[in-house]
Amino acid sequence: MKHFYKFFFGNEKKKYLKAAFSFVLLAAATTVEAQVSAYSFTQSAGTYSPISGTVLGVATGNASATNLNSNVYPVTMPFDFVFNGTAYNALNVSSNGFITFGATTPGTTTTTPISSTTAYDGAVSVFGRDISSVFDIAGTTGDIMWETSGTAPNRETVIQWRNFRPNSSTSTTAAYTFSFQIRLQETSNVIQMVYSNGAYLVGSASISGTAQIGLRGAAATDFNTRLNATTLEFVNSTPGTANSSTQAFNTVNSVPGMPTAGLTYIWTPPTCYAPSGLTGGTTTNNSSNVSWTASPSSPSGYDIYYSTTNTAPTSSTPPTNPNVPGTSASIGPLAPSTLYYVWIRSNCGGGNTSIWSLQPVQVVTQCLPPAILTTSGATVCPGQSATLTATADAGASIKWYDASTAGNVVGTGASFATPALSNTTQYYVAASTGSSSATGLTNAISTSGYTLDAGLLFDVYSTTTINGVYVYPMGTGAGTVEIALQDGNVSPAVTLQTITVNLTGSPAPYVKTYVPLNFTVQPGTKYKLMMLTRAGGVSSLVRESGSSWGSYPFTVPGVMSITDGNLTANSPSTSYYYFYDWQITSSCESVRTTVTATVDSACLSTSEVNRKEQMKVYPNPFKDIITITDIEKVKSIQVFDSAGRNIRTLDHLSREIDLGDLKSGLYILHLTMKDGSATHIKAIKK
Repeated sequence: MKHFYKFFFGNEKKKYLKAAFSFVLLAAATTVEAQVSAYSFTQSAGTYSPISGTVLGVATGNASATNLNSNVYPVTMPFDFVFNGTAYNALNVSSNGFITFGATTPGTTTTTPISSTTAYDGAVSVFGRDISSVFDIAGTTGDIMWETSGTAPNRETVIQWRNFRPNSSTSTTAAYTFSFQIRLQETSNVIQMVYSNGAYLVGSASISGTAQIGLRGAAATDFNTRLNATTLEFVNSTPGTANSSTQAFNTVNSVPGMPTAGLTYIWTPPTCYAPSGLTGGTTTNNSSNVSWTASPSSPSGYDIYYSTTNTAPTSSTPPTNPNVPGTSASIGPLAPSTLYYVWIRSNCGGGNTSIWSLQPVQVVTQCLPPAILTTSGATVCPGQSATLTATADAGASIKWYDASTAGNVVGTGASFATPALSNTTQYYVAASTGSSSATGLTNAISTSGYTLDAGLLFDVYSTTTINGVYVYPMGTGAGTVEIALQDGNVSPAVTLQTITVNLTGSPAPYVKTYVPLNFTVQPGTKYKLMMLTRAGGVSSLVRESGSSWGSYPFTVPGVMSITDGNLTANSPSTSYYYFYDWQITSSCESVRTTVTATVDSACLSTSEVNRKEQMKVYPNPFKDIITITDIEKVKSIQVFDSAGRNIRTLDHLSREIDLGDLKSGLYILHLTMKDGSATHIKAIKK
């Protein structure tokens, strides 16, 4: 039987803020993350000094249940040991060659402590693999013990695995054993791993394998491992390249061989830890806010580096924004509609900096909208329509709205004729550009479906219409699928739009089928495109799982980004669900400008009425010359084309105006009167 020792500690860890050589206790609610990847590694040929301290476990037989095969033991130390920026006075000892920190204990059968995703706070692995000890073989019995030696503030806690096999075995006719220790030093917080040489107690059969050796932080993505293949000696290991990197060993062959007597690995913590929790915030078309959680090292400032490529900076890379105070900053100037990758490190002064953050945060700047250049309101009597005008940057579309945000589109183009008005009314005009593009995984490579409701999470940076997507229906024939656009910022998610479409399921090879959606989405985060229900002959849609299909995100800079797969409960997933080759149209729109249609309730604009009665523009349509009566009352004339572009301004006016060089089409004459009023006349060039 395998044993599990469950335990809790009332004061098992403390958070410390490091300042010079002192430690200041933080509130228990404070969470600090550091990086074991920043620990430095050295190796020496030292001396293995066995201890004879408190026994945690001793082999009582050679069967799996009694040979220390799968056990976890609690240890409470007499001093605080700072690991990865956090102080602990308790740890967990696994018979499988490692220790862990934090309230979450490793499983009794955990054999890969560095790559394990178990949520302990960290791990130190001296020979992490499935191992066991021996009982009374050639007079030798194995055990696990610990002791603390020395005097404060220079004490040392030693955890020792004595007479352990390098594998898990119950054999009494073949047994090779060796011993090893983890030494934790007070004040310096240095970690040492010390090995003895091994020998056969009985037999001589070769034993080989691999062991995880190194450090793990609070997550498996934070690691510092050692690596040697079977072609490299154990004692000549190199830095690991992954949390699953291992050291190969062999009890007979000299390459890779076994640890030599006194082989000592030394892991020294950094004096400057990186901050954690780097996140992106509000963006504009040329800047972005970023924020982070303070480093436990209390640095003088933070260095920020950003780039349009996902190439991590090195220790010699100059920061883009050096020595930034506080825990937030605005970075820029940035290019509009562009994806940036941002890293951060602590700057502890005097050239002492932390490593850069392990993963960058991604920020996408907003688009740079066209501008409204000019606007003109109008004054009318009650019951009349007002003609409002605006001009915009070349190539932009002009839209008129009945509200400053949201609202309805009530008109397009350079001029807008209001309904008959009884009260002064404000309208709003904006300039916009749009483009069509595609995003998401282009084609399915899988042959598997998924029967549960699922979909994709995505963020939107500018108003976007999802015109449609492609799916691969699975099943026996005709059926329906309900697809929904949801807001995933709340739980349960709120459905914003939904559509039920007819599809035809089939056996492999599945048919790529276009589904029109026409979902318009405003800027926001954590939207969901979900398959909610299936009916009839459609049993599922093809999805991608594993890693062969690629990875997130799929981004159209400045428009949108598909960030994760999504299951029903708003939980991110590494799988890609259902919706391929998104066809989207984006709109980049300016801030809306107010244009007022003024209703003169007393209808005091008698002169304006009289002027309109007297003023005539003829001929209309015209060929070359247009004649305007009462021209002496006009201060200037602006000529706009049908797209709202100002193509001519006339300040020196005469009764007859030559416009013969204009192309055929509709034009708007904007007349600014000397009394401050204005009027607009449509004229057609033959």
